[in-house]
Formats: sequence, C-alpha cells, structure tokens
Amino acid sequence: MRFSGAYDYTLDDRGRVPIPPPFRTALKDGLYLGAGADECLHIYPEQEFERQAAIFDALPEGDPLAEDARRDFFANFWPAQIDSQGRINLPDDLAQRAGISRDAKTRDVKVVGVGRRIEIWSKAIYDAREAERKRARAQLAASGFAPARPTPQGGA
Repeated sequence: MRFSGAYDYTLDDRGRVPIPPPFRTALKDGLYLGAGADECLHIYPEQEFERQAAIFDALPEGDPLAEDARRDFFANFWPAQIDSQGRINLPDDLAQRAGISRDAKTRDVKVVGVGRRIEIWSKAIYDAREAERKRARAQLAASGFAPARPTPQGGA
C-alpha cells in the first residue's frame, strides 16, 4: 500500500493520536513506531519494517559505521498496535523527539502518508517546513527526478 494525504489531529491526554481511517487496514496486522531521521516519527507496516530491517541487516558486521547505523535503527523502533478506536499510543520520550507533548502548545499533530511509511509530525514543525518541501519537489521535478549527486569538497 502507498500512504498519501495529510491529516490534522490532536494528541489526547493519554498520549494517543488517531491513525487516519484510510491507513488502518494496512496496519491491522501490526506496525513499528520509531524515530525518523527528521523531526518526526515513522510508522511502518510490519512488512515494510522487515524490508527496512533487511537493509540494516545486510550492512557488514564489525564495520563501526554500519554497527552504529544498525544500533540506531533497531534501538529506535518498537512494535505497536492500533487500539479499537483507531489510535496509537506515542510514548512520551519518543513523542518529545518529534516536538510533540501533552502540553497545550505542542499537542497538535500532522499525520502524513509518505509512500511506504506514515510520518507523525508536530503540526508547528511540519507547517514551518512547507517552503522547504515545495522547493525540494520543484528542484527534483526540474532535474527529471534524477538523484542528487554529492558536491565535491575542497574545491578544484
């Protein structure tokens, strides 16, 4: 399944956030919740989590960079379930990494479909990055969606 769309919700007093109804079927057999690379949380359906995990499992054993990347990935994802009301619990420490809390100023969230995963953002942070997202999409479209190439360091 491809997840798409952006939905506004509010974290409740118990730290739960609704999962959009169109996403729930794909998550009924289980999901993994964890910290994303950006200031957001990622939700993977079980099958997609296994695909992501295989990438980290394939990294060379004993390589310090690979070991740290593997540790970071697996240490920051937990199996989770959607409750009978269609909500998922965000543990406080995980939510805080994304700027989300039960405080009145930071409880508004944006649940976003991003292809193979779902992201949960602080609404304020997500909204503040709108210009960056639009610029990135325009830049990639202008390049024919060619992958970015690293800029050489140190000059010519």
